[in-house]
Amino acid sequence: MKYLLSLVLLLPFSLSAKPKTKQEQPRLLMVGGGVFNVLHGPKTGIYQLEYRSNFPIYNPNHLFIRPLVGVMGTFTGSAYIYGGVAFDIAIGKYFAFTPSFAPGIYFQGGGKDLGFPLEFKSTFEVSGVLPNKSRIGLQFYHISNAHLGSRNPGTECLVFFYGIAL
Repeated sequence: MKYLLSLVLLLPFSLSAKPKTKQEQPRLLMVGGGVFNVLHGPKTGIYQLEYRSNFPIYNPNHLFIRPLVGVMGTFTGSAYIYGGVAFDIAIGKYFAFTPSFAPGIYFQGGGKDLGFPLEFKSTFEVSGVLPNKSRIGLQFYHISNAHLGSRNPGTECLVFFYGIAL
């Protein structure tokens, strides 16, 4: 976790490249739903809304690093508000692989106790890029407090999404 955080913080400052135009990388509004606590019981439904800017933090040929903010909620009343960075990696013209990292605040509500309000979301995403630059795909992510609290049970989520190009 420490190495990923270091990479996220240092990579934009250590590399330089000619940025693409904003038309080539649209802003995205990601709307999704899926399963919270998918690897361990009890499972519950999840919904999320995420915004990805088209502001390039770093932008060489096939990698586009951009800021993101989002909110996730569960059917049991838990919520997670987060902000971080997404690493869009183009795989040809019609596919993308997007790892992302986002710290945020977790509200337990009636759901799972994750042990600490500050949590970190590490995501792996695969998506198809549609002709209008929108996306449809699948996210798998882990939320954990990196042992900042006395407990660190963590959770995994599986989300199907549609990314609307703005």
